[in-house]
Amino acid sequence: MNDKQQHLQTQRLDATAMTVVSSLLQSLLIGLFAWTGTTSWSVAFAFFVLSAGTTSLFFLAVHRGWNLRFRDRWLLWGQLICNYVIQLVFIVAAPTLWMIFLASSLVSFNYAMLGFAPRQFRWTWLGFGATTALALWAGRARFGYPALTDLNIVLMWLFFFLAVRRLALIGTQFSTLRSELSQRNRQLTLSLARIQELASHDDLTGTFNRRHFMELLHDERERSHRTQQPYSVALFDLDHFKTINDRFGHAAGDAVLRDFCTLVQAHMRVTDRFARWGGEEFVLLMPVTTPVESASLAVERIRSAVAAHDWSSTSALPADARVTVSAGVATCVPGESAETLVARADVALYQAKDAGRNCFVMAP
Repeated sequence: MNDKQQHLQTQRLDATAMTVVSSLLQSLLIGLFAWTGTTSWSVAFAFFVLSAGTTSLFFLAVHRGWNLRFRDRWLLWGQLICNYVIQLVFIVAAPTLWMIFLASSLVSFNYAMLGFAPRQFRWTWLGFGATTALALWAGRARFGYPALTDLNIVLMWLFFFLAVRRLALIGTQFSTLRSELSQRNRQLTLSLARIQELASHDDLTGTFNRRHFMELLHDERERSHRTQQPYSVALFDLDHFKTINDRFGHAAGDAVLRDFCTLVQAHMRVTDRFARWGGEEFVLLMPVTTPVESASLAVERIRSAVAAHDWSSTSALPADARVTVSAGVATCVPGESAETLVARADVALYQAKDAGRNCFVMAP
C-alpha cells in the first residue's frame, strides 16, 4: 500500500471510529432514559447491541483492511443502511423516544452525504422520506414524549448537544475535503503549467523548442501575408562545439549553450523569438525586418557579442577559451513556405561555415 492509499485508509479508519463513538454515546443516552423509566432496559440493551455491535464490525473491517476488497472502500452504504434501519426499528420499538431516533437518522443521512453523487443523493433522499413516513405511520398509535422532569430535559438537551457535535464533525470533514480538493487543484494547475512549458520549451536552455518555434513561424508567415511586412529567420551554429565537449566535458558544453542563449536574449529585439533547433544549432525569428538590412544588423550584433564574451566567467572554460558562432540569414519572399525559408537560412549557414566561421551569410 503506497503513502496515498495509506493516508486514505487512515481517514476511513478515523471516520469509522467516529461512528463507533457516536453509537456508544447514543446507547448511553438511551440507557439513561431507561434509568429514568422513559423506556425499558431491554430496549436500551437491544439498541446497544445492535448499534455499537454493527459500528464496531465496520471499524474492525477497516482496521483489518477487509474494506479494500470492495468497490465502496469507505463502506459508506453498508454503514448508512445498518444505522438507518436500526433507527427506524427503534422508532417503532421505543415510541416514547421516536424524536431522538428520527433525529439520529437525519444525522446519519448528513454523514452519508460526504460520499454521495447528485443522483445518489436524490434517490436516497426519496428513500429516506418514504421509509421514515412508513415507520412513523406504523408507530403513530403509541407515540409519546419523555416526562418533563428535570433529568429528562437535561438528557434531551444532552442528546441534541451531542447531535450538534456530530454535525460539526461532519462539517469539519467537508472542510477538510474541500481543502484537500483546493490543494489538488493547485497541484494540478502547477502540473499543467509545467507540462505546457515542457511541450514548448527546451529543458536545458529554457528557450523555445523546435516544435513550438515552427508554430510561431507559421503564425508569423500568416501575419506577414496580411500586412505585407517581411520577416526573417537566422540559423546559428556554435563553431567547433564538439571540441568544447571533448576538451572540457559535457557539463561545460551545457553551460556554454545556456550562456549563449542568455547572450542572444540580451541582444535580440523584444519582438524576436529564439529557439533551440537541435544540438548546438539555434534559430531566431525576426518579425518586420524592414529594411532588409535590419536582419543582418541584428545577427551581427549577436555574433560580435558572442565573440567578445568572457566565457571563463560563466561557463568554467579557461581564460584563453574562445567561442564563436556562424549564422545563415534568410528573409521571406512572397508565397514562400516557412519550411522553405528555414531551408534557405540553413544553406546560408553552411556557406558561413565554408567561409571560415565566425561570420554570417545572407541568403539570396
